[in-house]
Amino acid sequence: MSKIQYLIGVDGGGTGTRICIAGPDGIEKVRSDGGASALGQGIDKAWLNISQAIKAGFAALGIDEPDFAQCAVGLGMSGVHNPAWAEEFKQKNPGFAKIVVETDGFSTLLGATNGQHGGIIAIGTGSIGEAWLPDGQRLEVGGWGFPTSDEGSGAFLGLKAINHVQRIIDGRRPVTEFGRKLLSITGQTKAEIFNWMGQMKQGECASLSPVVMEFGASDEYARAFLQEAGQEIEQIGLALRAHHADLPLAICGGGLSEALRPYIPADFLASTLRPQKDSCAGALILIYQALA
Repeated sequence: MSKIQYLIGVDGGGTGTRICIAGPDGIEKVRSDGGASALGQGIDKAWLNISQAIKAGFAALGIDEPDFAQCAVGLGMSGVHNPAWAEEFKQKNPGFAKIVVETDGFSTLLGATNGQHGGIIAIGTGSIGEAWLPDGQRLEVGGWGFPTSDEGSGAFLGLKAINHVQRIIDGRRPVTEFGRKLLSITGQTKAEIFNWMGQMKQGECASLSPVVMEFGASDEYARAFLQEAGQEIEQIGLALRAHHADLPLAICGGGLSEALRPYIPADFLASTLRPQKDSCAGALILIYQALA
């Protein structure tokens, strides 16, 4: 692998892609962002947005035509749990010298622990719990994907919100300011709401979560959704610790995971750690370790 001049970490999710570029020593030089690259939104779309983000990163380094054959890439990707998607994604490698594809949960874990053993609960557009034990064993909780899993995540809150809209339209719940704000986004008639749902993927669904957060302090329904999300996060952690009670756990994910902290049961929250680095850095650690 002597031809490899750059190591790249990729955090590919349902609402965006984050990349970091390093030299062979693994020290970051630059970061860049791009469009969504969750595999469930299309393999070609994923590679397009990843490639564009990487090219933007190289452009910031003054390199307008990067040679992908000189790059090794670690990718923490949403959707890797689907074997068919993962295999197609690997087969469509656009020319990188080496790629290592893992779940976005595992790249988050590597970032949170700075490459060491431990566990994480990743809360963002989706959610997953993962652990990497000293004996090499790996544990996963959740991560089944949208719309059936992603408990405690932005998409989870979005599903709660769109169901709340449906109940308001049916007359099963009263219209509050929270409901009015949601209706201003989804439309206020059954036809408009059906149209909105028809275009609803994981990212669109998660886009409703900031509205839930906004009304958490003032609306009983929004508060109940957030408390349920907090309880789901605790359940993921308890499952990871079922046979490893002392497992260090970090709650990761940036803005949403921080905003949800007041709604996570206090005793469990107190037993968790802050992440050391993010998922993008974890993906860089992934490829660095693979080449070591």
